[in-house]
Amino acid sequence: MYSFLKDYKWRFLFATLLRIIGDVAWLYPAYGMSLLVNYLTAYQPGTSIEPVLVVFSTFVGASVLRFGGGYWAKSIMFSISERIALDSQRAGIAHMFELDIGWHEAENTGNKLKRISRGGDSMDRVLRIWINNFVPIAINLIGIVIVLWQFDTGIAFVTAVFICLYYGFAHTMRKQSARAAVAANLQDEQLQGTLFESLNNVRTVKVLGMAPALMKLVNRESNELYKKVLTRIFWFQTSGYSRGFFAYLFQTIILGFIVWGIIKGEYEVGFLVLFAGYFGNLIQSIGELADIAQDYVVARLSVGRLFQVLHEEVNIDRTDNKLPFPSDWKKITFENVSFGYGDSQVLKDVSFEINRGEKIGIVGLSGAGKSTLFKLLLKEYESYEGSIRIDDVLLSNISRQDYFNYSAVVLQDTEVFNLSLRENVVLANSAERDNQHLLEKAIRVAHVKDFMSRLPLGIETPIGEKGVRLSGGERQRVGIARAVFKNPQLLLLDEATSHLDIESEEKIRSSLHEFFQSVTAVVIAHRLTTIREMDRIIVMEGGKILESGSFDQLHKKKGRFYELWEKQNL
Repeated sequence: MYSFLKDYKWRFLFATLLRIIGDVAWLYPAYGMSLLVNYLTAYQPGTSIEPVLVVFSTFVGASVLRFGGGYWAKSIMFSISERIALDSQRAGIAHMFELDIGWHEAENTGNKLKRISRGGDSMDRVLRIWINNFVPIAINLIGIVIVLWQFDTGIAFVTAVFICLYYGFAHTMRKQSARAAVAANLQDEQLQGTLFESLNNVRTVKVLGMAPALMKLVNRESNELYKKVLTRIFWFQTSGYSRGFFAYLFQTIILGFIVWGIIKGEYEVGFLVLFAGYFGNLIQSIGELADIAQDYVVARLSVGRLFQVLHEEVNIDRTDNKLPFPSDWKKITFENVSFGYGDSQVLKDVSFEINRGEKIGIVGLSGAGKSTLFKLLLKEYESYEGSIRIDDVLLSNISRQDYFNYSAVVLQDTEVFNLSLRENVVLANSAERDNQHLLEKAIRVAHVKDFMSRLPLGIETPIGEKGVRLSGGERQRVGIARAVFKNPQLLLLDEATSHLDIESEEKIRSSLHEFFQSVTAVVIAHRLTTIREMDRIIVMEGGKILESGSFDQLHKKKGRFYELWEKQNL
């Protein structure tokens, strides 16, 4: 946590000092009251009232320090805690952007968001516990024992022992409570992940009638969460009430001992007032210590889960010892590339070259390995056998960020953000966001104007979360416009027109082929008409390359590509 706090350490220390000064001053009222009681019990008419004036004047001074210092200290600390919460959440999101796609595919989206938000909130909570609870509790526990020591070392010693025993008992109970809290949090994260994915995919849920099955899953996870919450409640309640009984039993015994001492003339009445006043604070402080210790443990666990994310190793996106993209490159080479997910081999000894300026089409049935080949070109995985090189430089040695400065991709399912249409396009190339000529070119090539005219604010229209105002084909056009706006050297298209109708596809295909003249293009397509004009077509099946050549060459060969072409043209 210090990694986030270090930028604010002097403000943190100043706020802590202010709180300490105020809480030390607030030890005086009970002590002053004991002096006042002793003065009044021994008062004789004509005795100077100066001691009374001193006590009340000191009361006023202690109040100013207590409330003024406390107000200032909390104002400073709360501003720090809110800043750190936001900093940590931003850091979590930024780090997740750098983590390998394999990590993301293994994690639940709702779970990831919950860990980040809960971790940031818990950092805020820890700092608030520090300034609201820990500092005043520490001052009360230590200060009260020191003051009592001045009156009676025996009672001070017994009080110190009681504090240790009480905390030890509370610590034991707290561990059980913390275990129950962790179990409930993990189950809650699982439920929130299920709920998020269900709502995130609400259209699929509705049109496929998946709601009953999903509700069964939600009910099962909710019931499991309820059981774990009941266990958490049991341990927290048992801990609280048993601690309270222990504390008040000790108070009764000590007060009885002091009263007996007053009767015997060993103590002044003011000592009873002092101890009664202090012990009320002492019980409150010890109770708060146990409570905040439980809160702190839960908060620390949430912070720890955030730091687990922050400490996840970045492999592909690492910038150290990486090389820049060779901007004057001549060819991309796949040499004996094999890759699989777990025990499932998807690519098997794939070798081919892509010359700069070439237009390559990749075809094959579902599961042939086409999309996986793209994932390797997109540097989503690097745990493959063989090599992928750009000229003589291994793709794995090239900086991912620099690589994507020169390349662009249009995926089959284009994700759209809840921003204006303009922002959705220019996000892909922030360095050129004000380049109106490039934006107009992107809109023209992708034929975005075909639907832009119906948007109330044109290109400035917010297009809603996940582009809910746009059809699937319109979202794909936004994806194409993004790729064109990047002005890349290497363009990758994965079923980039699959959601378009035939007429729209014809128009965009014509524009794309014009744009292809200035780039190297690699296109995956199920509609074989899309790749008819490619310089070379690669046919894949079972993770291997079966055929390679121009459209005319493969059609005349009457091999696998010919079979696929004839089936689509029946």
